[in-house]
Amino acid sequence: MTENVNTTPRGKTSLARWLRNRFFTGVIISLPIVITIWGVSWLVQKIDENVIGLLPAILNPRTYLGFDIPGLGLIIAVLLLFVIGVFASNFIGNAVIKSGEKLLNRVPVVSPLYSGLKQIVTTVAQQKDRAFRDVCLLQYPRPGLWAIGFVTADLSGAPLDHLSEDYVCVFIPTTPNPTSGFLLFVKKDDIKILDMTPEEGAKMIISGGMVSSNEAQDLVTVANNVNNKI
Repeated sequence: MTENVNTTPRGKTSLARWLRNRFFTGVIISLPIVITIWGVSWLVQKIDENVIGLLPAILNPRTYLGFDIPGLGLIIAVLLLFVIGVFASNFIGNAVIKSGEKLLNRVPVVSPLYSGLKQIVTTVAQQKDRAFRDVCLLQYPRPGLWAIGFVTADLSGAPLDHLSEDYVCVFIPTTPNPTSGFLLFVKKDDIKILDMTPEEGAKMIISGGMVSSNEAQDLVTVANNVNNKI
């Protein structure tokens, strides 16, 4: 009867484990950095494409340089928004904007779209100190099941004619895409305000519950813990 003997040199096993651990450490540390850089680069590129495309050829630096300047479109967009804000803050600019709004309100298809977007923007701007300030816990979609939501505002408008003033508007995002979700009108007594910031609540929703704290974690320590488990 022969015994199974491990003929793999111990030095080679230790070296392979060391190489594997260093590789996973590099992945864990690099992944957030790479995704962040990619996301910012993608956003800047999209802004550049849309803004630079509106410039006539005589004003486009590519005409003279032969190549694009990264971030130029973003700079132009920021400056343009600043100029619009300055223009709209004086009497003449305010009058021009009101005249333009009257003209848009006369266009059949554009009027309802512009009016709806304007109402949403102005409402959010006026309630920016309250919107998504409170993270709450409520039973949804049935008693016994709990979901995280965001209190957006006190109930107002037509629903208030049928419900009492004890109701609030709660937005329940979906996982892992928090940009879609459900709007519920909930009694204040039926929700539990959590000791969480909106950022912490969003992280928990996007991660499917795996991330429940806003505490910064050292990536090297996390990588070492992962390496010890594999």
